[in-house]
Amino acid sequence: MQTEHLLYGLAHDESREYMETLLLVTKDQEQIRRVIEIASQQGWHSFRTATYNGEAPNFVTTVNI
Repeated sequence: MQTEHLLYGLAHDESREYMETLLLVTKDQEQIRRVIEIASQQGWHSFRTATYNGEAPNFVTTVNI
């Protein structure tokens, strides 16, 4: 499976990190740059990216970090 890239961001009137919205899932990293540019023009901010390789999540290590 090819790695998927996820892009999250906060809406223009939002400051709480836990309220981020998934803006894009893509296999093309160039799309992330374009979406950040467009979303920034519309007031989105605090962008965060993550990757997904098809593995099941390991919540034990996530909680114990």
